[in-house]
Amino acid sequence: MPQKKFDAVGIGLNSADQFCVVREYPKPNTKSGVLEMARAGGGQAATAMAALARLGMRAAYIGAVGDDEAGAFSLASLEAEGVNVEGVVTQQGRASQFALIIVQQEGDGEEKGSRTILWRREVSLASADVREAIVRAGRALHLDGHHVEAEITAARWAREEGTPVFLDAERAPDGIEDLISLTDYLMAAEDFPVLLTGVSEHREALRRLHAMGPEVAGVTLGARGALAFDGTRFYESPGFHVDVLDTTGAGDTFHGGFLYGVLRKMSLEDTLRFANAVAAMNCAALGGRAALPRLSEVEAFLRANSPRVSP
Repeated sequence: MPQKKFDAVGIGLNSADQFCVVREYPKPNTKSGVLEMARAGGGQAATAMAALARLGMRAAYIGAVGDDEAGAFSLASLEAEGVNVEGVVTQQGRASQFALIIVQQEGDGEEKGSRTILWRREVSLASADVREAIVRAGRALHLDGHHVEAEITAARWAREEGTPVFLDAERAPDGIEDLISLTDYLMAAEDFPVLLTGVSEHREALRRLHAMGPEVAGVTLGARGALAFDGTRFYESPGFHVDVLDTTGAGDTFHGGFLYGVLRKMSLEDTLRFANAVAAMNCAALGGRAALPRLSEVEAFLRANSPRVSP
């Protein structure tokens, strides 16, 4: 079998993110000074591919932008990381995704570095926009669940190739169950399992998600790490203690690290630990990609740090 052109192809959102750091989130009808500002590329699937590229793998991104400055900025930020963007479609007269992200500098526990996101997006991705050849050229397919119809189409192509499908599940739009049934590795945001199953206890919710088809069903838990179920046992992977500046992109970079671990044939336990390290390291700077680590940096971090507690 010929070698694939890409280690992973990601389909989903990209964004031009504007960050504002405040001491604490302002109350209604008040004014608050901004301590720091920054601009960076963002979006779930796009950032996961940027993280994977920074780790040394060949990544491609498929998505949509408008014919505006925000779209040009978003694409340039991906190209700067070495991510292939040949599969991005430009939609005339529609606004690219833009996000204003307010980051809280102070606070106790997970409040420090927490963020509030305000966003606007007019572009969307249809099945006809997805280039089949690019999807089939990847060793893995990563999806973020924001363009379900298009992602189902891509997942079917991947299945025909024998390519594993990864899903970062955050929302539960129509068709998400069909997409999950085509998924091999489901790693969901913390609120997703209860949102879809109605079960508040994570382990039982993951059992139900696993029964829908994935080989692995898991959930990210912020600073507490991640929990995953492979049909036989649960894997608890604690997070790492770091000095948090901004949590934006932590989940997205986790997925980049998770993809890396699976593609490198790490055990599930080691994959989760590696992904947690990538996510933790990315929280040390302002912006969803500002502290994306290289492989050597992750390896050094893992040698020097131990996880905090069980999730």
